[in-house]
Amino acid sequence: MNSRTRQQLLCSLLLLAVAGCSSESDNVSARPSGSNTQASGLSCNSNSNAADGARWMSAWGVTHVTGTAPVETTVRNIARVTASGNAVRIRFINLSDQPMQIGAASIGMREGATGANLKLNSSKAVTFNCGQTSATIPPQTESFYSDPIAFKVNNQDDLAVSLYVKGADNPGEFGATWIESYKLPNGSGNQTLEDSGAGYGLIDDTRFSTPPGLPIMCNGCTVYALRDIEVLTKDAKGAMVFLGSSSFHGYNTSQNGFKRISDLLSVRMLNEIPQGQRDTIVNRGIGGDTLQNASATRLERDAFDTVGVSSVVVWVTNDLSSRSADEIIANYQEVIEQAHAKGINVYCPTWIPGAQSFQANLTGERAKLNDWILNSGECDGVADYNGEVEAPGGLTFLPQYNSGDFIHSNDAGHELWAAATPLSEWVSKAKPR
Repeated sequence: MNSRTRQQLLCSLLLLAVAGCSSESDNVSARPSGSNTQASGLSCNSNSNAADGARWMSAWGVTHVTGTAPVETTVRNIARVTASGNAVRIRFINLSDQPMQIGAASIGMREGATGANLKLNSSKAVTFNCGQTSATIPPQTESFYSDPIAFKVNNQDDLAVSLYVKGADNPGEFGATWIESYKLPNGSGNQTLEDSGAGYGLIDDTRFSTPPGLPIMCNGCTVYALRDIEVLTKDAKGAMVFLGSSSFHGYNTSQNGFKRISDLLSVRMLNEIPQGQRDTIVNRGIGGDTLQNASATRLERDAFDTVGVSSVVVWVTNDLSSRSADEIIANYQEVIEQAHAKGINVYCPTWIPGAQSFQANLTGERAKLNDWILNSGECDGVADYNGEVEAPGGLTFLPQYNSGDFIHSNDAGHELWAAATPLSEWVSKAKPR
């Protein structure tokens, strides 16, 4: 039996087990049905759902950022999934102008609430292209899939995706999170199947300087090369994507605390919504973004191309420093029109009194925008986040919810926002995907 025949046999067996894997040699796109992305991994039926009704659904995701690439070492990416299932697949991204060399990969369960240790013997090798242990992800690749992996996960599990970044000439392709991930020192080689987290440091320890007593801003909390983790699940009927700026990203919430709105809503989803009627939660927040930019450059890739997307929560709140309420409303209307054309709902929280909007607070532009959100009826659902934290006079936060920078709320504010979100209403409105 030659190597090609062995690969085909392996792929056939894997297809029977977990409904599909990707193959560069079959010349069929690996992108999910309905996706507009250019996939570089190619399919041997990777889009198939299971006979028992389980479907592929994005259960975790991030937004692309850049940084300093690891060199000939292993990174351990941490991701908390929002669906249960018996198989997963990993979606990678490389928007750089150079290839990315993944020399080996594994998936395991993290031991404990922080750190890089794995549960004993939980690691399992990840393969590509119907059984290959390594992969080269070409430049300008928005979507590249691993083979499906028979790996049982539960909603709220912390997965660890370990990647051997081979060589010294790889791109600095990261995804923005608010949870630390980890990296061995450059030159450490392939440690992907090791359970121990000894020797791992932060994957990127960039920090803003902050005055004493103020929260440390985890600007460098990133994962390397990952875009999504998808689960073959019967838990969820769709995915709820959080398209936002730094408040959705989690700035000034407790580092590694899973205290962001999206984290808290994923727990509410698990506890309050029956299995099969839930949505997964996918956080695409990134600090400093504007709705003008997000609607033009991120909407398709980060929201509409999420596997299973049924709704998008839009809260990208930096525009008022330089733009009018009417201009921002026009951006909302563009997003809503595009989403509705795809059968996707749009939910709109009100804008909070951050310092970047101070002039708009004085002139009434933020009040005008919030009035449109609450009363126009153009969004499919709304949540009055501003009403939970705004101080009398409308110029700043109530002090108990100010993180200290007068731009972002603290954990208590995120708890209020999560509680104020009409979750069951939003979930019931969204069409199954």
